[in-house]
Amino acid sequence: MKKMITLGVAAAFAVLSVTPALAADDPTATPTVTADDPAATPAVAADDPAAGIDAFGRWQQPRCDTVTGDGSVTFTRDEGKTITPTSQAPQPIVYTRGLVTLDRAGELLAMSNNLLLTSKDAGCTWTQVGKVQGSNITLTAARGGRAYAWDGDGNLSLVTPHGITQLTSPADEVAGLTTDLLSGDRLRVADGNGQLHDSRDGGRTWQAVGVPAFPQGELLMVYTAAFDPYNRNHVVMGAATEGARVTYDGGRTWRSSTGLGGSRVNVFSATISPAAPNVVYAMGLNLEETDANAPSGGRHIYRSLDGGHRFTPVVDQGDGITIPNGPLLAAHPKDPGVLYFVWGTGWSGIGTDIYRYDSRRNRVTTNHNAYDRVTSIAFNPANSKVMYLGVAEES
Repeated sequence: MKKMITLGVAAAFAVLSVTPALAADDPTATPTVTADDPAATPAVAADDPAAGIDAFGRWQQPRCDTVTGDGSVTFTRDEGKTITPTSQAPQPIVYTRGLVTLDRAGELLAMSNNLLLTSKDAGCTWTQVGKVQGSNITLTAARGGRAYAWDGDGNLSLVTPHGITQLTSPADEVAGLTTDLLSGDRLRVADGNGQLHDSRDGGRTWQAVGVPAFPQGELLMVYTAAFDPYNRNHVVMGAATEGARVTYDGGRTWRSSTGLGGSRVNVFSATISPAAPNVVYAMGLNLEETDANAPSGGRHIYRSLDGGHRFTPVVDQGDGITIPNGPLLAAHPKDPGVLYFVWGTGWSGIGTDIYRYDSRRNRVTTNHNAYDRVTSIAFNPANSKVMYLGVAEES
């Protein structure tokens, strides 16, 4: 029987038109812009003011007051205070769990249930590409104007604005996937047992690397694997009751994370900041606090400043903040001190809260919207204040 996997890498971040100055596995690598990179060639004419690119073929903000499409993707220019209306309302039941910007200016991909959508004008107009095998599918952007679609049951596909190619998966359970900044054909997957697998040919063949992050057993449930966007050897994994473990050497050795507050902690979701990979955020449920009826119910957002070795709780459930199991975590692409996380439900039309945690002010602010849920977030590469939102309609 398959173990239940809660995907923790829900949030997908912008892949800019950049080439790293150092090797992709180097934690000090800093991307630098390369204007002659063929992967950065826009798919539409650079002089089209509605194309989502400027005169130099670079990303710009969306130029529309209404998003045209099936209503499953929209955007906000002010962190959710106001949300751009859509030409259609999303039809129940739909969950848009995958959403990424590509390294071709103006192009995005999204997964609405198992239907792949694309936009070529910075998110103003969305059209259908086709159906992808799987359910609760998320996306990981890759170099070369493409992405990989994957789900917790091990379904894996290569997707582009033009088509879908089903691939071989290394495992029947997947907790996370990343790609190499230098090559969109180099993939790394974390499976449901905490084992890493590598592919050098775009997901056609695989080889296990390193050792599992956790002791193996029938009750092991790996919920999430968060990959450093600049160093795929740096991985943070979370599991049921085991807390989190971190590696910096591609899974050859693993170290247990500390500071989660107990010996039994479920770490449901995690993300490594693209602005500073030493900053890691995670959501955990401290089962000892739950048993003791703590005011927070044991639910916290944790922050690490050393890559995931030591965590500190920075947000507790309560005082108007609801933290579900495995919330969407979206780290700000330029400010490592800012994290967005969400809570929403279709019950009684309650809607969704988009929370913004600011470590400098040590406070959480909230923006509310009427969508049943916000299930994915991506940031516009030209202006990180523009946040693309994948939404859900449950009733």
